[in-house]
Amino acid sequence: MDVRQLRAFVAAYEEGSINKASIRLNCSQPSVSASIKKLETSVKAVLFERRSTGIVPTIAAETLYRHARNVLVEMDTARKSLSGDLHQYAGPLRVGLAPTVAKGIIPQFLPAFLERYPEIELRLIEGFSGKLIEWTLAGEVDFSVIAFTTRDRRLICQRIAVQPVVLISGAAGGRVPGTAINLLTEAPLKLALPWRSHGLRSLLDHFIDSKQIPVSRKISMDSLWGILDLVGSSDWCTLLPVSAASNLPDGYVVQEVEAPRILTEFYRASPARQQMSTRALAFLGEIERGFQAVE
Repeated sequence: MDVRQLRAFVAAYEEGSINKASIRLNCSQPSVSASIKKLETSVKAVLFERRSTGIVPTIAAETLYRHARNVLVEMDTARKSLSGDLHQYAGPLRVGLAPTVAKGIIPQFLPAFLERYPEIELRLIEGFSGKLIEWTLAGEVDFSVIAFTTRDRRLICQRIAVQPVVLISGAAGGRVPGTAINLLTEAPLKLALPWRSHGLRSLLDHFIDSKQIPVSRKISMDSLWGILDLVGSSDWCTLLPVSAASNLPDGYVVQEVEAPRILTEFYRASPARQQMSTRALAFLGEIERGFQAVE
C-alpha cells in the first residue's frame, strides 16, 4: 500500500462515491478505482460494496479508515512542520461532544494537543446527541461526536468507536470492584440514566425492556456529573460506556456487564457539503486514539 492508495480510499470512504472522490482528488474515476483495487489486494480484504446508490464500506474498511486517516494526518503534520507551514493549522475549531466523550476521552490528550497546535482556536461544546446534530446542521460546530447515527443526508456520519457499557455504582451499593456482573440475575436496580434526548438512552431502554432487566426505579438526568454524583453518594447505579468510567475518584465501583452484553457506538457527524479541515482531522484523530486507549 502507498500514500496514493490511502488517499483514494479515504476520499471514497468519506464521499461515499468513486465519482465524488475523483473530483475531490482531481483525478479520473478509473485512477481512483485502480488505487482502491490495489489496496484491496494489499490488505487482502474487500473494502467497498458497490451498489446503485454508491459504495458502502465493509467492516474491514471501517477498521482501515481510522488508521489510514491518522497516517495521512500525521504525514501532513510532519511535512508542514519540516517546511515551517504549521501556521496552516491556525484558525477556529468548534467541536460538539457527547458528555461521556467530554469527560472520559478529551482530558487524555487535550493539554498535549493544545501545546502541539498553539495556533488553533479551540472551542469545545458539550451536549446530548440530539442537540449536537442541531448545532452541526446549523454550522455552529465543525463536527460532533455523537452516540448514534442519523440518516439525515445533510450529514456524514462515520463510526469511530465501539465501547462496552459498564455498571457504575457507589460504595453504598456493596458491589465488588473489578468483577463482572449479570444484570439478569441481580436484585432490581435503581438506575439513574441520561436524558431521553441522548442517543445512548434509547439503546439502554431497548436492552432493559427487551432483556427484561429487573429495575425497581429509574430516573432521567440531563447531566453526566449529576448522575455520577448521585451514584457516588447513594445506592443508585448507572449504565454508561466504559470511557465514562475513566479517572473516576475513589468510592466508585466499575463492573463489566457480562450479560446481557451491551455495546454502544460513537460517530463523527459533519456537514455533507463541507470537507473537514486539517485541524479538525487532527483533533478527530486524537479522539479516536483516546477511544482505543480505553477499549
